[in-house]
Amino acid sequence: MAAATADVGNAVNDCFSIGSTVICTTCFKEEVEGEVLAFDHNTKMLILQCHSKTSGELSDVYVMNLSLCSNVQVIKECNGNFVDDPQKLNLDQVKMRLRKTVERRQDYLKSKNADVTPEAQELYRAIAKQLGYNEVSWQGANIQVLNEVTVSPPYRVDNVVSSSDNDKSCTYIKRIINQFFTTRPSAAQENAHGASSSSASVSPTSSSLSSSNAASGSPVPAN
Repeated sequence: MAAATADVGNAVNDCFSIGSTVICTTCFKEEVEGEVLAFDHNTKMLILQCHSKTSGELSDVYVMNLSLCSNVQVIKECNGNFVDDPQKLNLDQVKMRLRKTVERRQDYLKSKNADVTPEAQELYRAIAKQLGYNEVSWQGANIQVLNEVTVSPPYRVDNVVSSSDNDKSCTYIKRIINQFFTTRPSAAQENAHGASSSSASVSPTSSSLSSSNAASGSPVPAN
């Protein structure tokens, strides 16, 4: 173990050349071999481009923490001739993706309400998807839409009320609610699906029991 640690220490003291081929073993005992895309000496982070395990036309990119790796070896030095220059990281695109991911997570958290059912939270998200999360909010157990329409439990079309008698908004929201409950599986269907799955899982056990009794010559109990 001490020798492996020393090898890693010696390896990370040197800078890896972009384009060189490096192989190392992760802390999960997995060997990773690939071409060096970048290396940060301070954090000991090495980025490798490897052949994809699923497609011959694509590449997998690994970010390796060399502090947690062993047997780090350079098996092929770069000759300095690149076929293509390494692609620059588009930081603006990365920031945009990060911002959108955070926004989606924040929007999802807005739909959570411990005082209502999961079905009501799904309906909240369905309405917000059409009108925008900034236009929908919880008022206790009621769904407030556009600051003028309230959807109260049990959240059917008959429970839609407008404080400003805006028939156009009410009609549109009722249409969303109607579509939500029309396309969503009913509780009876979900229970039936669960019961059929349960029966299917029991059947092989019953069959194996009968086969076992028959093979051993034991009588099978009558129902």
